[in-house]
Amino acid sequence: MRKSMPEQNTVPTSHEVGSFFRQSETSLFAIILICGGLLAGLAFLDSGQHGLSLVGLGVALGITFMGFQYGFASGWRRFLQTGDGSAVSMHFILAALCALVFIPVTASGLGPSGSLAPVSVSLFVGAFIFGVGMQLANGCGSGVLFSFGGGSGRMIVALPFFVMGSVIGSVILPTFLTFGSLDPIEIGASLDLSGKLGLNLLLLLGAAGLFFWLGRRQGFGLTKRMLGATILIAVLCWAVFMVSRHPWGVTFGFTLWGAKIANLIGLPIEQTTFWNWPGPQRALTHSVLSDTSSLMDFAMIVGAGLWASLSGAFGKADWPDGAQLFAAAIGGLLMGIGARLGFGCNIGAFLAGTASGSMHGWIWFVMAMAGSVLGIRLRARFGF
Repeated sequence: MRKSMPEQNTVPTSHEVGSFFRQSETSLFAIILICGGLLAGLAFLDSGQHGLSLVGLGVALGITFMGFQYGFASGWRRFLQTGDGSAVSMHFILAALCALVFIPVTASGLGPSGSLAPVSVSLFVGAFIFGVGMQLANGCGSGVLFSFGGGSGRMIVALPFFVMGSVIGSVILPTFLTFGSLDPIEIGASLDLSGKLGLNLLLLLGAAGLFFWLGRRQGFGLTKRMLGATILIAVLCWAVFMVSRHPWGVTFGFTLWGAKIANLIGLPIEQTTFWNWPGPQRALTHSVLSDTSSLMDFAMIVGAGLWASLSGAFGKADWPDGAQLFAAAIGGLLMGIGARLGFGCNIGAFLAGTASGSMHGWIWFVMAMAGSVLGIRLRARFGF
């Protein structure tokens, strides 16, 4: 009688995944470089030098975020768990540096303008949901992008669910806006330019100082390395602002990808209210490379992948267990819904909003931090 062969485990271990990446990094670099070249070429055909510039900036941001591991979710979690406010302090310093350009250029009428959004029920709900999701997925909008590009198994799962959640958010946003909404509130709107800029810088640097002081009480401080990363990212944000004529945003690109996929499989997404608004409608009827957020998202993945393959980060990648991958899926879905209801993520809502002098950016920060408290508590249920 034939003996049955023992069943073999077909699920790759963390060691096997890391070994595969180590052996394949040279090939991966070549493949990613080719993809980057194709992206640049297609962007140039679509929108000329403008598109090519955005690809370059997106790649630079991907390299910078991956190289410095510059994230928001982990920094906020460290503050809530240990009192280390250094990362949050950096984020407010970044917003202050961006405000030095965003507010004066917007006031000058040169063309580029800051990010203002309504103060609405959807903002409060969406930012809170996003905060929960980013702690479960262990990454925010930019974090999902650069970690995905760097081969993170968790983000390979989180990103498609982020896209799915973004589409759901786009469908329900108009309904949430009917629950109550105020026009955008611009901080210092009644002041002259110097007064408006001064007031916003005072608030941003005051918040940075507060979180720095809270961290120092626990023995934590700022590092020159992260200060350097913050300055570099600010310079890139200035460039994106001048080239694209608005602050850098991440999550609308995900929403557009999801809407395009919905169209392909026959779902009538174009009949929903959100996709009949002028901006979304224009994006849906044009190429995914015509939208700034979408194009830069692709480019940021390329930049992160290039750095990961050169630095050996792919070989260090661990494959999370099933519970953590499930948490990533839930987190991605929540972030997608929350980003649309809350008008963006840590980049498009918090950073762009506060740096533009918009009250919605501050509200987003408070609610997302509150959501992070719940998200951190839920993490233990998934083995973190």
